[in-house]
Amino acid sequence: MQWVCHNGAFLPAEQPLLLTSNRSFKYGDGLFETARFYQNRLLLAQYHFDRLFSGLQLLNMVPQVTAAQLLEFITQLCAKNNCSALARVRIAAYREENNSASFVMEAMPMDEEKLHWNEIGWRLVVYPFARKSCDVFANLKSANYLPYLMAGQYAKEQGVEESLVLNMYNHICDGSRTNIFYINGTDVYTPPLAEGCVAGVMRRAVINFLKNSGFAVHQNAVTEDELLDADQVFVTNAIEGLRWVQQLRERRYEYGVLKKLHHNLTEFIHQA
Repeated sequence: MQWVCHNGAFLPAEQPLLLTSNRSFKYGDGLFETARFYQNRLLLAQYHFDRLFSGLQLLNMVPQVTAAQLLEFITQLCAKNNCSALARVRIAAYREENNSASFVMEAMPMDEEKLHWNEIGWRLVVYPFARKSCDVFANLKSANYLPYLMAGQYAKEQGVEESLVLNMYNHICDGSRTNIFYINGTDVYTPPLAEGCVAGVMRRAVINFLKNSGFAVHQNAVTEDELLDADQVFVTNAIEGLRWVQQLRERRYEYGVLKKLHHNLTEFIHQA
């Protein structure tokens, strides 16, 4: 990554950018988005900007640019970093002293392998050391990301791909970097936003896609026991799409319909 974009100005990536007084650095007072840029397009752009700007409104942060301007900055940044074909884009928003929102954008080449079907399923563990609240801020992709950061480290320590986060009711909330789904028959289940999960952009797209594909989608509280009894389990995020899960504790799953769903979902997202 050679360049970053700060409020529309393109700067060398190695150049110091933020002061120690920055509120996101000091307090986690900000939001961020991670998105996939593919063939010169920001995928699910409307979903990303809906989440970003509604989050800014909830936090009483006033953007000085429009979604269209942000999209233009991202497109130019991907071109400058030679990754317009496939990139991982990160948009970070932080509060200035006058409550205006400033933006820092990054774009880096992404491994195409992340788009492919994972022949070996992911293994999950439950992170035991945090309980996420279910308040009005729980669905934000907040710069105050400590429970998820630690859950991700826990997964690495356990030698698995993902760690599930519990909420204040000891229900499954989401993963350190994913939203969680399970299938029984033709019914699909996922925790509702009221259970405190991040309002994932890919989660929203997958729910719409599944409903259009004839699945009954239920947004209910999810327990670990229900996951262990499920036929199939998968997780989602905006970068890697759908990843099928092979194991939680001693329970091993097959991928069943998930390989076809992965293929059809990828086409759906690329054409959206």
